[in-house]
Amino acid sequence: MKKLALGVLLVMVFCGSVFAHNGALSLYTDETITICDKTIGPLATATINMYYVKDLGFNLGNAVEFRLTTSDPRGIFTNTVWNASITVVLGTIDSGISLTGSQCLGGTDNVTFIGAIDIFWADFATPVPTFTVNVVADPNSQPAGIYITRCDAQQTRVSVLGGTFVFNGSCNPGVQPKSWGAIKDLYRSLMAPQLFG
Repeated sequence: MKKLALGVLLVMVFCGSVFAHNGALSLYTDETITICDKTIGPLATATINMYYVKDLGFNLGNAVEFRLTTSDPRGIFTNTVWNASITVVLGTIDSGISLTGSQCLGGTDNVTFIGAIDIFWADFATPVPTFTVNVVADPNSQPAGIYITRCDAQQTRVSVLGGTFVFNGSCNPGVQPKSWGAIKDLYRSLMAPQLFG
């Protein structure tokens, strides 16, 4: 029983540090925030949505700052439709952008829609390879980063994580054999006297 309890504790500590975060600007196909990959064909357009996912973070204030990149230059951003509460747009999504509303965009919501982004695959060859769209640091911010403002009187700016969306592949990261070996080594070092001694 002691071994089981220690094993469960190890998994909780590992998973808690891997999955919990203090907010992220993430890319999904819908507000269930479960679908982070999609198939796109040659000379086709697909729409992905950006959400602020609060998790352990702050309530979303009136602004976000970020930049979007694609892992392949044939994936081109063609159109955006922002949350109706956004009133000021400075910059472009591929060079760095700041979106601001007159009030808190998310309030106490755990998931807040920021906008819809169209991606055009500008090649006719098949098959279309796997490529990603990434939320990265806005180079125009000082210092460069991915930011939101908190929904407080000062609209305090805080750093958050960025997300990745995968086209023609899976967003399920899985566990690489190298990582799995490290996890097993950690488990063995903690449990060695009880299990492997």
